[in-house]
Amino acid sequence: MSVNATPLDSIHFCDLCNKPIATESSYKRHIAYCRRAQSRPKKRPRSCRECHSAKAKCSFETECARCKTRGLTCVYETSCTPSTVVSTSTSTSTSSGSECIISGSSDNYNDTQSNAVGYHFGASTSLELPASSPRSLIELRADPVAWHSAKFILETMRGLPLTMLDRESFSWYSHGYWFQTELPRDIAKCSAIVNIYNRRHDPTTESVWSMINEENRELLRILPSCSFNDIVSSMHAQIIYMIMFALDNNVSPEVPEIRLQMLMTFDLYGKRSKEFDAMVWFPTSDFDNPDVTWEDWVYIESRRRCALTWFLLSRVMDLKFGVMCPSVSNYRALPLPCPESLWSAKTRCGWENARMVHLKQYKSSLRTFGDLLDARLSPHNSEHGRELNRWYANCDKLGLLLTLATTMV
Repeated sequence: MSVNATPLDSIHFCDLCNKPIATESSYKRHIAYCRRAQSRPKKRPRSCRECHSAKAKCSFETECARCKTRGLTCVYETSCTPSTVVSTSTSTSTSSGSECIISGSSDNYNDTQSNAVGYHFGASTSLELPASSPRSLIELRADPVAWHSAKFILETMRGLPLTMLDRESFSWYSHGYWFQTELPRDIAKCSAIVNIYNRRHDPTTESVWSMINEENRELLRILPSCSFNDIVSSMHAQIIYMIMFALDNNVSPEVPEIRLQMLMTFDLYGKRSKEFDAMVWFPTSDFDNPDVTWEDWVYIESRRRCALTWFLLSRVMDLKFGVMCPSVSNYRALPLPCPESLWSAKTRCGWENARMVHLKQYKSSLRTFGDLLDARLSPHNSEHGRELNRWYANCDKLGLLLTLATTMV
């Protein structure tokens, strides 16, 4: 779905399925399509046991015509009668290449459907991160080291939403924004939704996906008036929501539709951020700049970590689905994250002290992902090798994940 020419104030939502539609003409076509879809069967009926075994055509009646003619016992293996399956009009399950709708009962949703659309994960062009990797996708998928790295990165990402449960538990991905009394609006909302997601097996809790759907609609409404820092915070939250979808094995049939809305929201926010700063996702390392404030530095570092996390996810999706995501573009220019001591500092004084210690003892020339790639190819006793050791001594988990990603390009 392309949103390249979508005005921010012209997004329509289907009253039946909540699908975001970019233009008026597409909205009218979709409404007509969606209304017709409401009367379609919930899922394709299954033949009775005798017809299925004989691979014969079944009439799907309570006692089908073939069994009645041959005097056979007509038994269906589904829990509902065939007539109910055929006549049901309150639930739908449609899949159209032009409309990309997946809705209906949970019985008609499986991992195959989820994987079939999963390659879009990381395919947004908003971050404009290369045209291709140094190695072809075929070479990457044949490399067992790349597969092991992808598996470890994905396992690490599995716990990322849980780090958003509480401000104190925020880790390498999201900052606690300790210089202000409250978290940014989108980060705070994300934390609240993650808490509900963590209790999703409780039948009394509200559906987390309906809440995320409504949150995405709200983000699209307020996008034209968002500040630059609010846009970055929103994109941080969007990545968490997409990880929650990708890793949730008990999603409802409506989730793929919400995920499309996530991608649309993420893409629009990415385009909006570039209106503020064309190099929004490639800020240079500035902790050695004496004029930068702690507050400004946190937002700049958050942009770096958002782009790096998106890059990591794109590497996993490339290997899993065999699609080269555009977001690996210019990957060598991606700035490396700051030392862990600076990111975890909770006071301005603590941040200043950590910065002075790092500049005095551990200053490194490794600034970009390309520098990391070159250093890993250098002998351990070379200057690049020693720089790499110093970088390892100070990096956090994100830095280690990026080290794994060097085997996946």
